[in-house]
Amino acid sequence: MGTLRWLCFCVIAAAGWVCAAAAAPIPQPTSLLVDQVGVLSDAERAALLARLRTIQTSGRAQVAILISSGTGGAPLADYALQVAETWQLGRTGRDDGLLILVVPSAAAVRLEVGYGLEGVIPDARASRWIDDLLPAVKNQELAKGLDRLLDRIEGVLPEAVAKTDETYLFPDHPEWRLPFALVVFSPFALFPMFLGRWGSFASALLLAGFFGGAAWALWNSSTAALAVAGVAFLFPLLWGLNWFEGEDLAPWLRYAKALGNLIAVALFFSVITLFVGAGLSAADQAVWPAPLFAGLLAIGVAVFLFPGKAADYLLIVLRSAMHFVFILVVAYVALLPFRPDPLHIAVAAAAAVTACAALGLYLDSRERTRGSAARGEIRWSLWFFGLALLVALPFGVVALFLAMGGEDFQTQLTQAAAGGGSIAGILALAARYGLFAAVKIGLGGRFGGGGAGRSE
Repeated sequence: MGTLRWLCFCVIAAAGWVCAAAAAPIPQPTSLLVDQVGVLSDAERAALLARLRTIQTSGRAQVAILISSGTGGAPLADYALQVAETWQLGRTGRDDGLLILVVPSAAAVRLEVGYGLEGVIPDARASRWIDDLLPAVKNQELAKGLDRLLDRIEGVLPEAVAKTDETYLFPDHPEWRLPFALVVFSPFALFPMFLGRWGSFASALLLAGFFGGAAWALWNSSTAALAVAGVAFLFPLLWGLNWFEGEDLAPWLRYAKALGNLIAVALFFSVITLFVGAGLSAADQAVWPAPLFAGLLAIGVAVFLFPGKAADYLLIVLRSAMHFVFILVVAYVALLPFRPDPLHIAVAAAAAVTACAALGLYLDSRERTRGSAARGEIRWSLWFFGLALLVALPFGVVALFLAMGGEDFQTQLTQAAAGGGSIAGILALAARYGLFAAVKIGLGGRFGGGGAGRSE
């Protein structure tokens, strides 16, 4: 079995190398406008290049144009992604690059959109722009077509973020100010607590330093810094009570322990919300997923800090929330090519699956307590699990079918529905290149297949 796996890996790797070898070489990024074919006059090239430089100087994005002589037989989307990643378009941390690839000989156009611009340039919008540009390519009016395309791009690009002071820790991340960084990294102060009950005193000093320093940097007030540090100093002392069993503590200390654990859950939720929300805001994305994500993690912390029957119910809530989010995404992807706004149906499907699964989890816990399986009683929990699977399965099959259908099929369906396809594009990328390649691109690249392409 091990030899068979190794042979399969070698075949897949060899196929990837053959495809890579067949592709045309990537041109050097000598300019924001590279014309390999020479279809633009000097005046046209200068005018377009000036516009590209203006967009880059404004700080709104980095747009580049490649007029290519051909892709060497490689798929248009694959070649565009290779060019965009090789040229490293977009600013680090913002990933706001956009590549316009034109192959006049094949009447083909591809817009490769960086992660940071997928919100303002979804796949459907990119497809409509390509429909407007293709006639200009075929009629040898490429300069006019590109000029109109740049008008549309500039009309949707986000405004540049102004830097008003020097408190940024990283130039490309305006959210990383000193107070923010101190609060976000304050959990590191809690590490000594895991070494024993006396570690709480060391953690108290460190946490007071983190929060006191954040207050001083934020308000420039020693009074505020001392007040915040004094309150923060008490938290690890309360949390250190978790080293003691409940019966070993006086009643008032038990209440103090419970209060400290509630504060821990609330503080954890606040820090995670701040961290994720600041990142989404800096990327010009909606921030509402931040408290949802933080809430799921906070429930997990609460399960750990409040063991017993309460933890069992919290686990059901946590697992149900994860089921809801997963089914919501799958149903949305499956319905998107067929309905312009499938959110309501996707939410209803996710709610139905979640309700069945949650009821199944509740009944399962009761059946295990009573030993229903050993007595041969009907396991109603399995019926509800089966019902949840029955509702979710059609959406999963359709989403998988769309993912394996390839980009052209996906784009055609998306255009017909006048919707976007960024989530389905991620699934398509995973289906076509494999999970590890998709993860590698997602973690290390600036582009993830967002955009659209077409040839005639």
